Amino acid sequence: MEYNLKSLLYSMLAVGLFSAMGCSKSSEIGLSLVEQEQSDILYTDTCTIKLTTQEADPIETSNRTVMTCGSYTDTEWGESVASIYMNFRLNNTGAVFPNAVFDSLVLSLAYEDVGHYGEFRTNKPATVTQSWEIARVLENIEEGTVYKSDKTFMTDGNLLKSNFQFKPNDTLKITSGSTTLDPHLRIRLDDQAGIDLGELFLNPQSTGVDIYESNTKFKDWFKGIHIRPSSNNPTNASIIRFKSKNALTKLTLHYTDTSNSGSVAKTFEFLTNEDAEVVSSFNHTHPTTLTDNLTTDTVVYVQGLDGLHTKVVFPYVGNLGNVIINKAELVFPVADTGTNAFPEPIQLVAKIKDLGGNLVVVDDIVTSINRAQSYFLFGGVLEDTGNKNLVYRMFISEEMQAIVNGTTLERAIYLTLPSALDPERVSLMNEKSIKGAKLYLTYTKIQ
Repeated sequence: MEYNLKSLLYSMLAVGLFSAMGCSKSSEIGLSLVEQEQSDILYTDTCTIKLTTQEADPIETSNRTVMTCGSYTDTEWGESVASIYMNFRLNNTGAVFPNAVFDSLVLSLAYEDVGHYGEFRTNKPATVTQSWEIARVLENIEEGTVYKSDKTFMTDGNLLKSNFQFKPNDTLKITSGSTTLDPHLRIRLDDQAGIDLGELFLNPQSTGVDIYESNTKFKDWFKGIHIRPSSNNPTNASIIRFKSKNALTKLTLHYTDTSNSGSVAKTFEFLTNEDAEVVSSFNHTHPTTLTDNLTTDTVVYVQGLDGLHTKVVFPYVGNLGNVIINKAELVFPVADTGTNAFPEPIQLVAKIKDLGGNLVVVDDIVTSINRAQSYFLFGGVLEDTGNKNLVYRMFISEEMQAIVNGTTLERAIYLTLPSALDPERVSLMNEKSIKGAKLYLTYTKIQ
């Protein structure tokens, strides 16, 4: 009922005065709509569209407020892996640690409270143990540089004694002394490499660099870490989202101050919420059956984390001639209802390629955001039309007008998720399926 109501509201706003003209033949409307010329309003649901699945091109994933890590593997979709490269900034410059004894070095990552994907979505805490590892980055993650989702940096050494294993839980608040903290993951870097790093943080003189003089010098010496699922553990079953610019996402140096024959536990924090960089990196290994686009295929695929896009081509709408597009409605039925752990995305968007080959949202989405501060006018939300029939319905009148006018680079759009960091996936019925994808077009013929 909720999805049907949304669909009705979307249609009412998108169609306007044409909502009462659901005819299947041309009709005279008297005075013209444009320059007082005689016009016809026409409706068709037989325009040819062609859907194919394509490997997604990498897009920018650096300096986001969210970062993702994890993996999943299944026979239909193959393997997807997300990992994080990040560096840190100084809590304050000029730090010194006289009479300090190293205790531990702990990485903490603040959970994002929505958007996890896989087994973790339905089990809090998760029942499947995740196995991760952390390595030291050897290349600079440059400030202000745009990095895409296929970017990798050279790493060396493991900062953990063995693969770090845990069961994710984004609902558990953590008590530290008298303070209650929001849910976050804590990882102790206890390998000899991690211990050596902590010792160097306390005794930077041995590095030959005054690493606490400035953020620039610190990040040039300590270039960051790489957090990744363990390659030898296929049981990882979730993609987990963390807040990259959060006070709980940090690296904490624990040490004991023995000044004046005392023994006082202290900490020094390396932060991420300002002058620090983060890059989310994705890798997918897909079965060829997802992208071979055989003539017998009746299903196409959309996958987040820059996995797969569905390309929708409109080969013949340019032949409509001199027309005004009143309404262009696309309907994409869902082919597979998924599972509780791996459900369909709530929202899909339509994008086009710009002159640089980058995907940007269609003008209909820009208009919707500007006027309604949401995707409300554009649509693209998952709807239940009854009997467990799920569809995505989009209104792309502005983009269709541009295609008809011949002002686009190609007669096509690409179905994607709103953000490159969205991990969801869905299979859709293409135009060859019974009750498959369709374009419903209402337009004015200018004579």
